[in-house]
Amino acid sequence: MNKQQIESSYLSGKINIQFFFSVVFLVISLTSCSAQSTIKNEELEGKWYVNFAHKDIGQARTVIKINTDNNTFTAHSRKNAAKDILGWWTSFLGRIFTQSLKNGSLLNIENGIYKVKGDTLHFAGILVTPMGSLNLEGHVFNEEINATFRNRSRGHLGTISGTRNIPNLPLENYKHIFESAVSLTKEKIYNKEILSSKEWRKFTRKMRKTVPKIQDDLEMVFAFFYRAEKLPFSHYALMNTYDKIKGETNKKEHKSYLTLEEKNNTTAYLKIASFGGKAQEVDSVFEIIKQKDYQNLIVDLRNNTGGSVEAGMAFATNIIKKETFGGVFLTQKWFNNHKDLPSPEDYHKLTHFTEANYDLIIEGIHQTEALCLKIIPKDQVYEGNLYVLTNRKTASTCEPIVYELKKQNRAVIIGETTAGSMLNGEMFDLENNFKMFIPTADYYTSDGYRIDQNGVKPNIETQSNEALKKALDLINKYNRAN
Repeated sequence: MNKQQIESSYLSGKINIQFFFSVVFLVISLTSCSAQSTIKNEELEGKWYVNFAHKDIGQARTVIKINTDNNTFTAHSRKNAAKDILGWWTSFLGRIFTQSLKNGSLLNIENGIYKVKGDTLHFAGILVTPMGSLNLEGHVFNEEINATFRNRSRGHLGTISGTRNIPNLPLENYKHIFESAVSLTKEKIYNKEILSSKEWRKFTRKMRKTVPKIQDDLEMVFAFFYRAEKLPFSHYALMNTYDKIKGETNKKEHKSYLTLEEKNNTTAYLKIASFGGKAQEVDSVFEIIKQKDYQNLIVDLRNNTGGSVEAGMAFATNIIKKETFGGVFLTQKWFNNHKDLPSPEDYHKLTHFTEANYDLIIEGIHQTEALCLKIIPKDQVYEGNLYVLTNRKTASTCEPIVYELKKQNRAVIIGETTAGSMLNGEMFDLENNFKMFIPTADYYTSDGYRIDQNGVKPNIETQSNEALKKALDLINKYNRAN
């Protein structure tokens, strides 16, 4: 290598070295600028001890950690909680396929934004839970956080409220609470023999392995719910009523569960969101339907998860044309004294229940071995063509009615097979503000079919979101043919 080549090589190496250090300096500078531009909001940043209150699961205490960055934020409950509850593999699949359980947390807040107005910090974001994603809005004032969450189809679903006062974890002796739940179940469940099943043994074994890892109410309620889903009966849940929802008053807001809409002068559409109302409300709506003398009535029970027998019985007596047995509730007394189920022929000998009254039916279930529902039609019932829409969330009180309407060919059932969640469940106090919802009576239809775990199949199967269109198409087709 000659002198010129050596000098050229040296200069090239020097330039490369200078370029390398220039790039490193630029990266450090950009990183430094980025770090300097990140602004944490001390009013929102950090850990919060909150009460998560949801219509479907009750209330549950947990701790969430909020991370702020300029005017955005994210938040999560304890990391890896899902792995402790579900196991590594199920937790991993949950993160991949449901997009929830991020970082193994049961609650996450994503796409969070905040803005300070005066002495109050206002925020909004997406609350991601195993039950779905919800729109979240709230504020921080005077070291307290309060928020509400909702979704488009159901509206307001619950609240989050809390402070920075983080208690010691775990919040409770969850092992003791679970054993108390098992003891109460053995005392109250409709049939003790079901507690000898392999499903029950697996449930208790898995829960006893899980509860030592649980840190708060949210994890306990979720673990119980997840494991109980695999049991051979429904209406079984653990929930906490630790505190009154902040801002809640004793005054109950009246809510209508019934929506009547006229599609045209011959067809009406009745949406029953729940059977949580009173018999008088149902009767009043049917007075309008009868006065209008609609030829066709579409009853929408999609996403109706049940409610009281009061509204359910009132509905049945307005549409079923002949006196009929709706089915029978069998209590622990029955299963303690009988090896076999009653035959439909035996229903005449059993105690009959005909009133649209929740308190009376609970009293009957507590006092008898078996309580037979008997539907006595009103003097004037709706006699037009009936179409009933169902889906996988059509549950509980809805299901015996749907079954009987199908059995009698009184209605065309359109949609999806119902939930298969039909038992009589009752709430019992446990301890430390926990409550247990336990099935106290099994249910069989007028011809001996068990709806729980099985559901009711429609006459015409279609996707839930297509059911209404299918009903209207059938009505139009019938009208054209006649």
